[in-house]
Amino acid sequence: MKNSQRLVVVIPTLNEEAVLAATLVSLAAQTEPATEIVVADGGSMDSTATVAEKHGARVIIASKKGRGCQIAAALKQIDEDVVLIVHADMIMPATALAMIRARLEVDASCPGGCLGHRFDSPRTIYRWIEWGDRRRALRGMSYGDQGQFFRRELLERCGGFPNQPIMEDVELSRRLSRLGRPAYIDCPVLVSPRRFERLGWPQVMFHNLRFRLAYRCGGARACEAIYRRYYSTDKQSVSFEPAKIASSGTR
Repeated sequence: MKNSQRLVVVIPTLNEEAVLAATLVSLAAQTEPATEIVVADGGSMDSTATVAEKHGARVIIASKKGRGCQIAAALKQIDEDVVLIVHADMIMPATALAMIRARLEVDASCPGGCLGHRFDSPRTIYRWIEWGDRRRALRGMSYGDQGQFFRRELLERCGGFPNQPIMEDVELSRRLSRLGRPAYIDCPVLVSPRRFERLGWPQVMFHNLRFRLAYRCGGARACEAIYRRYYSTDKQSVSFEPAKIASSGTR
């Protein structure tokens, strides 16, 4: 069935003019297009908003930076039934949206899930990372770069979308799992390995593990501290104790 469900794509951005156009082109090429594409911008200083509007997306400027906060701000201004979160450096398979709609159409109890991902690199290490992420997603724990989607009405039963600057993907997976078994569609989106390449995969994986542990210990209270440390790793190596982050968060 064509366009049987109203589906909005939300793309959180911050200075993504170099990669956003390719993502939007891949969304325009869907066999079943989105009802709407919304770019939730965190105050870009480049031409991100211009690129988005040129490709037909609606731009919403969030008052607070951080993917989760930006997505939450966008959700307040839209009313579609199904939401797909797309990162600015993703290339979507042409059937991705159709497959999401089909899965939700046949399984009314499915709260959401993810598409899966693969990295735009031939390096063997990325195949191992994909394998590990796929195994976690099959158990219901997906990440933001795997193309997460959800039913808004069902998610509201568990507090709605997490309005927090970081770790929103982890929290979203937790909430979806409380509602039922999240779907793993196995229609992987193509994602850039740019952070891994810039910082080195061992450092990225180490810090990601520490951030997840800090969030497990501190929950939403730890998000502000994790957010600061996450983005500081672009410039320097970061060392911290999860317990300290858990107690120092401002949320």
